[in-house]
Amino acid sequence: MPMPRNAYYLKGYTLIFVAAGLVFLVLLALGVPGIGRSLLKAVPVSTLAVLVLREMSGLPRVALAGALIGSACGDFLLDLPGEDFFVFGLAAFLTGHLFYTGLFFRYASRPDGAGLAVIAGLVVFAGFMMWLFRGIEPGLYPPVVLYIAVIVAMSIGAYLVPAGSRLLFWGALLFILSDVVLAVNKFLVAIPNGRLVNISLYFLAQYLIVVAARSIWGRRAAG
Repeated sequence: MPMPRNAYYLKGYTLIFVAAGLVFLVLLALGVPGIGRSLLKAVPVSTLAVLVLREMSGLPRVALAGALIGSACGDFLLDLPGEDFFVFGLAAFLTGHLFYTGLFFRYASRPDGAGLAVIAGLVVFAGFMMWLFRGIEPGLYPPVVLYIAVIVAMSIGAYLVPAGSRLLFWGALLFILSDVVLAVNKFLVAIPNGRLVNISLYFLAQYLIVVAARSIWGRRAAG
């Protein structure tokens, strides 16, 4: 039986995604610097953006592409040295999360008892993270707090989207975990191979979100 076209596309884009991601992780592990490495870091998520633009339509297409393009810009900026690039990268990811958050809440359902418990847990987690990073450089604290609030809101929205599985929510949680590793490694204490762990979790999170979004919306949603 021939492979369905959408499955064929996913397989091809997945191969590019995995290959580019692995090459970047190897360069990172070897300590190879340079603008080429920074550009390569943006390739996996850019590949997902092309997949979304090719396969999806309506609001999900626009929002997912916006989220992934913002994330790809953040990938590039965060790999550059200097605090200014960190702030710009944070802003790019914040933009991406706002696209995700808007999309997820557009299709969110009313939470039940279990949903309210999940939301409460995520809100408590956000408060704890804001408290944990209270001692960082004062100029960085406000954007970090804003970023925490937005990524937790994104995760709440992902949980509330009706779907046959929780893959979208797991992708959002992996995104949070990736950012926790990044922030702890940068501001609090060095984590062994922290950047490799952070970026591996991040790549997986973005992939799961896109795969889940394809199964939820595909070409059915027009807006």
